[in-house]
Amino acid sequence: MAAPLRHLPVTPLDELRAWLGNPAEGDAAALSRLNQLLQQLRQLALPELGGRLVKATSTIALKRFILGLTAKFDWPEWTPWILQALQHEPDLGVFDEGCAALGRLELRSAREALQKLAAQRTDPDRQLILRRELSALDFQQPLAFYLGRLLEGESNPRLAHQGARGLAAGAEHEDFPQLWEALAGADPLAFRLLLRAVAELPGEAPGPALLELFKETLRTLEDLAALEVLTQRIQTSARTAARADLAQALADRMAGRAPDEVQALQEALGAGEAGHPGAPLDHLRELAHGPYEVFQTEALAILLEGKVARFSAMVTEAQDTATKQQARLSATLNQICDGLVRQALAGHIPAADILPVLEDAFDRFSHSPGLDYAFCRLVPAGADASLDHVLKAQEPKRRIACLDVLGAREEDSLVPFFLRAMEDSIVEVGQRAMHHFGKLPSSFPAVMELFRSGQPERVRTALHIFAENGTKAAAEPLMEYLKTDVRDDLVLECVEALGAIRSPMTAPVLLDLLHDGKPARLQEALVDALAAIATPESGLGLLAKAAHLKLPEVLIVALEGALAAFPGFERPLPQTELPLLEQLIARCCDDREGEGQRLRAILATQHLYCFDQECYLRLKDAFSDVLFELRTKADWDRETNDRVAAVVKELGRRSASLGHIAGKEEKVRALVQAIPPQGPGRAPALLALREALHDPEFIMRAELAEEIATYALSEFGRKDQDWRELARLCEIAGLTRQAQLVEPLKELFNRATGLGLRSAAKEALLALGLDEADISRRAPIHSILLLDPSAFFRKRLLAALGGAWDVREAGSRSEAAPMLTERPVDLLISEQTDGTGDLRPWLKMQCETRRCRQVLLSTAARDTSPGEPWILGVLYKPYPPEQLLKALEP
Repeated sequence: MAAPLRHLPVTPLDELRAWLGNPAEGDAAALSRLNQLLQQLRQLALPELGGRLVKATSTIALKRFILGLTAKFDWPEWTPWILQALQHEPDLGVFDEGCAALGRLELRSAREALQKLAAQRTDPDRQLILRRELSALDFQQPLAFYLGRLLEGESNPRLAHQGARGLAAGAEHEDFPQLWEALAGADPLAFRLLLRAVAELPGEAPGPALLELFKETLRTLEDLAALEVLTQRIQTSARTAARADLAQALADRMAGRAPDEVQALQEALGAGEAGHPGAPLDHLRELAHGPYEVFQTEALAILLEGKVARFSAMVTEAQDTATKQQARLSATLNQICDGLVRQALAGHIPAADILPVLEDAFDRFSHSPGLDYAFCRLVPAGADASLDHVLKAQEPKRRIACLDVLGAREEDSLVPFFLRAMEDSIVEVGQRAMHHFGKLPSSFPAVMELFRSGQPERVRTALHIFAENGTKAAAEPLMEYLKTDVRDDLVLECVEALGAIRSPMTAPVLLDLLHDGKPARLQEALVDALAAIATPESGLGLLAKAAHLKLPEVLIVALEGALAAFPGFERPLPQTELPLLEQLIARCCDDREGEGQRLRAILATQHLYCFDQECYLRLKDAFSDVLFELRTKADWDRETNDRVAAVVKELGRRSASLGHIAGKEEKVRALVQAIPPQGPGRAPALLALREALHDPEFIMRAELAEEIATYALSEFGRKDQDWRELARLCEIAGLTRQAQLVEPLKELFNRATGLGLRSAAKEALLALGLDEADISRRAPIHSILLLDPSAFFRKRLLAALGGAWDVREAGSRSEAAPMLTERPVDLLISEQTDGTGDLRPWLKMQCETRRCRQVLLSTAARDTSPGEPWILGVLYKPYPPEQLLKALEP
């Protein structure tokens, strides 16, 4: 199979969506990657995770898995999503998990969410669950009791979390000074729990305090970074040089605050032994703030006293302490940033007060993911000057991480910023910006303006954006563009963009362009694009075109693309195309025409799926000769030998399998013919047929699948069948993989009242490729018959329906019956009575005999309810035309 044309950049949000689309809860590597994605995205992952919680079609297993994530990622922002999901969650197990998740958050807002649920979900089972969680959050002791338990911290995590739950229940805004004071002596666990509780307090007090704590923590981190640089510099210096270095660093730091003392210290040091630096240095020690200044003054004092050994130990100790403090304070800074973001988004502190501080810190300190996240989360989309700080960040990885946060916001007003970011000097940064740009709703019109500008460079930029993002909507404009008089270099880039888009509709245009007279690079781009599309039309087109192409590098991709279009025995290469395929394989394997492509061509044939046993045998014999030739050469390579031998073995196995399949098909046809029309032997005969089709070694050809599908269709309409027989027919229909069975199975699924038959029909529809939403979605209505004795009312309905449907009309059941016999309809709009009596039994018979799929009752009677699966709904006369059109919506 041909390799993809390009690897599109994948953002963390893209990866998360892909993971949720195909969850792998049992894969350790996949779970590890999911944890990494959530650590990168932080709370910006919640719209995706929470969206799956509230989505009705999400599986129970996925919902429970997502709720379990709150144990590790206990973001306060989970609360509204979980509350919204639990307000309507029908599954008791999921409801239990959700309530437990709210309890694990240990937050005031989570407790309020549980109280809301207790008022809304009043059934006994859910009330029992809610009482359990609310009792754990009861405020039964004084605040000091819970605060003391929380301050146990890492020495007793169980008590610390118990204290956090107590604070979530009872802490009020007037308790803020007491809680804030307790932060100073808290260990990392207690600090985190206390900070979460403080950020949840009502009122405006926490916001400014958090902002000051952010500034202080950042200053300390900068001091520690400077201290690390200073100690590394003076550790290997001579003590005289170290003393001079410390004195200069101290002067640079404190000259603005204590100019007289700094000048006196410098003069005393300059005087040598006659100087007395002790007094000014003592005064500077009193003014020192932060680890950097404290170390400078103390280390300088020790050197002046001549304690060289003590100085060396002090430097080593300062390095170790700085490393530990940096790790702890970096985590603290991240937590403070989360609190500031939460306060700003909740409206407790204006973002305008936070943003200048974050912007200044963003430029000064480049080692905090939490700071970068907070800045990119809160910066307004229209603040170009602030956003430019992201583009000026020195490290490309940091710029990419910031682009991912901004891109995950998916705000349309970020279009100008991403347009600037696409011009970044680092290619990877520009590509990531281009990818995020393509996700924004208004990006397509903006790129189309570039594309239609007529200026080659702007057109080229637009083509690159389309290619990087695989923009499906661009396929049609690009095809029209290729039909105009286009420069050769732009034709090439346009074809590459179409290859990245991979739209099946582009195959005819690309095939028209492909011929031997085109430049080599363009031919390669065309076959790459057609191979990437991988549809029967592109595959067969490549086979037909290959007969007139000459370049070896083009022929081999044409071969791989043709085989990629027919990826399995459920979609095999047509028998009529096999001569062309064998001719192409022979050309690629020929030393003169293929020019070294033989091995690649042989390996490509392992993706050949057809129902021609002789074709497999011919290829097996030809490749066996190649294998013999390889073994006689001096440069024989074991790896190449093994790979070719594996292909030869696989081709032989498929040839033998086709022989077995032919025999099995005859047995299957015999089983179909042996099924009695009725009686006790019918159900076992259907079961035997299902087992034969379910045999893992049996591959069903398209012809046999169509025969069995036709048989199943004819049997679905039989009356007086046991539900078990219908269930077996559903299972058989699902194994055929025939699209023509979708609507009959959906009708049977909707009509079934028993759980066994309904489940069998659902499994069959899933096997046919439908998802949960497709199964519950009603089939579109194309044809309608109006049955109403009032000619005036029929005329009114005809005018309302217009030309959107194929509509016929009848005034009575005797007039409608031959019309339905001649041509069945999707929907019958009818009164429930006519001049001869009740119409409902007659209407039901029309549905059972498949003369119509469903009935929409249009009646003046008020004692009617749908009550039957064949009744789409009831419209009570008089009703406006809009009500009829709404009822016909899929």
